[in-house]
Amino acid sequence: MKSNLEKRIDEGAKKFEESAEQAAERFERGFINWVKNDRFFDGFRNTYGRILLIVLAAIWLVGGLLYCYNNGSGFIVYAVGVSASVWAQQISVRFVFNTAGKPIVDEYQEARRNRAYRRAYGWVTGIVTGLVMVVLFYAYVNAYFTDGYIPLIPNAFIDWNIGAYQVAVTLVFLMGLFSLMPYFAWGFKGEPFRSKNEPNE
Repeated sequence: MKSNLEKRIDEGAKKFEESAEQAAERFERGFINWVKNDRFFDGFRNTYGRILLIVLAAIWLVGGLLYCYNNGSGFIVYAVGVSASVWAQQISVRFVFNTAGKPIVDEYQEARRNRAYRRAYGWVTGIVTGLVMVVLFYAYVNAYFTDGYIPLIPNAFIDWNIGAYQVAVTLVFLMGLFSLMPYFAWGFKGEPFRSKNEPNE
């Protein structure tokens, strides 16, 4: 049998667990309400805002990679900028890619999200396939002009002289690419312009 102290501890733990669950539910309800009705970030959500965010994210992602990789500096700024780009994209589409199973998105947003996922998958597959084809083409052409014939498996043809810093920069780029691709695939079309005095539907 449990002592009185153990019973009180169990009751306190159960009450704490219930209050934590209630707090989590309140937070989730508040977050869902904010996502649906937020007007503060409307400038991120119209078509012009979407175009600007996508262009800036793409420039930062690729330009930052080239700069940091070649100059050996700016890693922290690059990583923070990539994170900020992902966060801005999430706000721009009202977190539709973060709300699976939540009653936030309507049928239009759900259909557009699913289409964006399929398009992003196709784009990533195409990018990876294209890079592999280019690398293999370069390898065989280099082997042919060096040895005069095309081997079944070419020898190493790229000198990967990279250190831990370049590896870290490349990993940030890849994480940013895979995180941003669904938002790029979402497209430029944003929410219509609305006056701040216009009520939410």
